[in-house]
Amino acid sequence: MLRIDKKYATFLFITLMVFAMSLVISLALTIIHRGFVPGFTTHWLRAWALAFLVAFPTALVVVPTVRKIVAKLTG
Repeated sequence: MLRIDKKYATFLFITLMVFAMSLVISLALTIIHRGFVPGFTTHWLRAWALAFLVAFPTALVVVPTVRKIVAKLTG
């Protein structure tokens, strides 16, 4: 199995979470706003690509900040 150095754990976590969340949310919103129309997959994948491009840098900034806030609130 592929082993990735622990120093990349946060980056990997953020990448996988953003991938999954943006995929699911863009799917739900595409279904809500367009329904299952011809070309659905194309519309969905375009929406997902845009969502990922917005969510990824946002998460890179937000996740460390939220972790600090949670640490203060729970520590």
